[in-house]
Formats: sequence, C-alpha cells, structure tokens
Amino acid sequence: MENPVTDHIPYLRQFEDSEDATRDAREKCERDRDYLDGKQLTDAEEAALKKRGQPIVVFNEIKPKVNTMLGLEKQTRKDPKALPRTPNDEGAAHAATDAIRYVCEDSNWDDKRSRAADNLAVEGTCAIMVGAKKAKVSKSQMLGTTAMQPITLDPDIRRIPWDRFYYDPASSELDFSDALFMGTVIWMDLEDALRKYPDAKDVLEGTWLDAKDGNTFSDKPKAGRWADYKRRRVRLIEHYYKEGGWKFCMLTGGGFVKEPTDSPYLDADGDPECPIKAVSLYIDRDNNRYGEVRGFISPQDEVNKRRSKALHLISQRQVRVSPATGMDPNKAREELAKPDGVFVGEPGDVEVLQTNDMALGNLNLLQDAREHIHRTGANNALAGKDTSGQSGRAIIAQQQGGIVESSSYLDAVRILSVAVYRSVWGRIRQYWTAERWIRITDDQNNLQFIGLNQPVMDPMTGQVVIENSVAELDVDIIVGEGIDTPTIAAEQFSELVQLAQSGIQIPPMVLIEASSLRDKDKLLQLMQQGPSEEQVMAQQLELAGKQAQVEKTQSETAKNTAQAQATQFGVMTDAYRVGAGR
Repeated sequence: MENPVTDHIPYLRQFEDSEDATRDAREKCERDRDYLDGKQLTDAEEAALKKRGQPIVVFNEIKPKVNTMLGLEKQTRKDPKALPRTPNDEGAAHAATDAIRYVCEDSNWDDKRSRAADNLAVEGTCAIMVGAKKAKVSKSQMLGTTAMQPITLDPDIRRIPWDRFYYDPASSELDFSDALFMGTVIWMDLEDALRKYPDAKDVLEGTWLDAKDGNTFSDKPKAGRWADYKRRRVRLIEHYYKEGGWKFCMLTGGGFVKEPTDSPYLDADGDPECPIKAVSLYIDRDNNRYGEVRGFISPQDEVNKRRSKALHLISQRQVRVSPATGMDPNKAREELAKPDGVFVGEPGDVEVLQTNDMALGNLNLLQDAREHIHRTGANNALAGKDTSGQSGRAIIAQQQGGIVESSSYLDAVRILSVAVYRSVWGRIRQYWTAERWIRITDDQNNLQFIGLNQPVMDPMTGQVVIENSVAELDVDIIVGEGIDTPTIAAEQFSELVQLAQSGIQIPPMVLIEASSLRDKDKLLQLMQQGPSEEQVMAQQLELAGKQAQVEKTQSETAKNTAQAQATQFGVMTDAYRVGAGR
C-alpha cells in the first residue's frame, strides 16, 4: 500500500454512504419493532392520557399477526436436498445431502432461521453469514492419508442482526444480487480487539478521534460513531465488496485492521464469494426496505386512537347548565365525573347532553380497523382461531387465502435458505479435504455414519480410490416446494384415502407423500431402494419353509387318506366273509 493511512477511506465512505442513505428507513424499522413490542404511543400521547386520568391501554393487533407468520414459516420448512447432475453422481448426492444437513444441525440453523424470519417480517431484511469455525474433529475421525491436509475448519452459519447489517443503498433486488458491497458492524472492547488484532494497535487506538450521536449501528446502549469512551469499545466493520471478484477487508475509523484481499470464502465452483446471504421482503421506489409490520401501523394507530376517544366520550359528559342556577361550570364538571354526583335545582336547570352517537361512531371505526388487520396477511383461520362454527371446507378456503397473502414472505425465506445451503456446500468443498465421518441425523432409531473422501480399494483395478470425494461431487442444492398447512394437508390426505377405498388405484408412495408421517422422506427412500439382499434371502427362506410345511401337510394328508381307505377296505372284506359263511 502506497498510503496505508488513507487507503481505507474509499471503503469507509461506502459504509458511511450506506449509513446515511438508509438512516430514515432504519428509524422506521425501529418504530416497527417498537409497535410489535407494544410501544405504540408517543411520550406526548401518554402524557395526554395521564392528564385526562385515562389508563394507558394498547390493543396490540400486530404481534399475533407476526406470530402466525412465524408459525407458518416453521410448519412449512423443507430440508435441503442435493440432486445429481449426472447419473454417476446419484449415490454421492445422498452423501452431499447428509453433509449439508449435518452442518445445519451443528450450527443450530433452525433457531437462526427462526430469528432471521422474525427480522424479515418486522424490519423487512435479514442476513446470514456462512463462514468457518475451528473444527471439532477427534483424532479417530481424522483418518485422512498423508496426501490430504487434516480438517481444521468447519462451515459455520451465523445470523447477522438486522441492525448490524449494511449494504449498497443502490441495490434494488430483494436478494441483494446487484449489491456492490455488503458488510456487518462489530463492536468490541478495545482490549479484546488489541488481543485479536495485535498488528492493528495504532489503527484501533486512532478510533478515539470520532464520537458522534448514536444511531442504529451504534453500540447497545447508544455510544459514539466509532468509539465508546466510557466502556473503551471500538466499532469495526467486516467489509465485502466487488472489484472484479469479491474482496474482503476489515477496518475502523483509524484505518485497516485487515488489509484488502480476495474473499477467504469460496463458492462451489472455487471462486471467491461474499459469505453474507441476505433477503428483503419489500422494497419501495426509493429502495427503502421494509417488512409486513409496516402495513399494520396505520390501522393499529386507528385502533388505539379510536378506542381512546370512545373511552373518553363514554367516561365524560357534556352538560348545559342554566345561568339561573349560578353554578360554576367547573363544579358541574366535577359532579358529572362522579358516579354519585348531585345537582340541586329545578327541572331543566341542568341538562346532560347525549354523546352516545360519537362514542358509537368511534367504536365502529375501531372495529373496522381491527377487521382490516385481521383480513390482511395471515388471517385468524390460518392461526386456527375465530372459525365461527364454519365448515371444514370453508375454514380451509380461508386458510388458503391467508397462505396466498403470505406467499411473498415464505418465498423470501426459501430464497434465503437455498442461498445458505449452497454457500454451506461451498464451504464443505473448501474445507473438508481429508477423510471425514459425519453422523446421519434423520434416522431416529438407527444411528449411522457416512464417510466422505474415504479411500477404498477398487476391486477391478486393485488401486485405492476416493469414495464420496467432496471435491468431485457435482450436485444442485434445492429445497422442496409446497406450503400446505397441516389442516389442508390432512384434508388432501383424507380425499386420497377415500379415492383409494372407492377402488381407484393410488400408488402407496403417493399416499405416504401426502401423509403427515414423521420421517416420511426416509420411508420413501427405503421403498425406492427396495428390500436388501438380507431381506430377500430371509423372505426366500421363509417362503421355502412355508412351502416345505405345505408339502409336509399334503404328504401327511395323503398318508392319512390311504390309511383310512385301507381300514375301510378291511372292514368291507370282513363283512363279505361273514356273509359268505352264512
């Protein structure tokens, strides 16, 4: 580097441009999260309610909607599957599938996907880092030959909180495929940063020159722009950018912590890639990204304000007081506020005016706003609530309508999942170069292991070859399609069973596929493979035994028949002789 002090400025500017361009959008996302958490009134609104003597009550209609979406996402998850690109790779594709699923289980992917799906629904953007971690491989597992390097790194899946992810603000694609840079913000104690990056001591200590007002990317609790002087913390950014291919650097306000270089992570084709996989739910015309909650903000405000106004009208009264009474209006107001207030005077001196029509109007508008929220997105029928005694078919129709409105959300989660699985496969090919045994996780009763990069003897040539060589496997990574809810799936399965009972030939594999049986993929795989040699031999032996038993039974029956016939013949002969003697 010709000028190591200022070379970091272009990359620092990319981050700061992203920070500035997305500030308003991120503030709205923070508000959306507050609404989900029930923080839906401003300080001024709460002060006004307290002044009136009204309790601060919020009817949170947003949280159940989001919870239903998250539950639907969990119910419709599909496991990754590797498909062979050539017939010769069909057997090895199963090994690739098992390897990807092993990494996902080891990284607790289901939990991280749930939290990412929550960010997607609320803030509208979620991000996953597919990196590497120190391998947890025992010596007994590291059985590679001397030609192979021992496995020292494993693929690792890590969720990036939405408020720690930044990106090219000019990107307009939901999956950020057109982004020129992406990164993540990291806050560390200065001492920890110095221990981890001892060569960047001057750079890290130079970050104490800039401390501005906190924002989304600030530390928790809020701190300065690049440093928290009270806790001696420093902000770093892990920055990935395109310059021909994907590059990487780590920097802070004072300069580079790690110098620019090619991205250390490779895709399945061996090219440097960005390890951050991200997706957004919606994008407006100004490239602002937002989630499902954004559409509920206005009707939620309507619910809160209409209920507050209706409560105020119900609990307060308008009154007309005759001047002849000489009553102080404030005194009259105080008496009206009391459930046992007393007015002394002639009839007509004090007249309470009816405001029921205004209260009723606010309650009607309140109900209309609630119904609008309930009709939008994941509806009550999809959540299994408020079916109002409807028929099963009607409930299923409502559930299907809710699923249609949730399809964009489910598609976004699926796009993110496929990107993560493909990146995991890239890490497997990159780091798993030695012989490796992994546990198959989908067999509940029979613990099994599968070997990767396993040296075996070729019986045809007598030479050692590598079986399930990760570097040579050529597969496509997919996830299953389909978003049936359990109720809809049960209805479809019931209809298939009825068709089968009516005499229509339904293949058993079709019935199993439509069922809700656990581990049905494993069952289908076993059915496709057919019985093993041991099972065939056992069936043949059982059949032979049954045949021998039948033959033995037939022989004994014939013998008994012959004996009976001989006995009968003897009886007839004796009878004849007796008759002849007469």
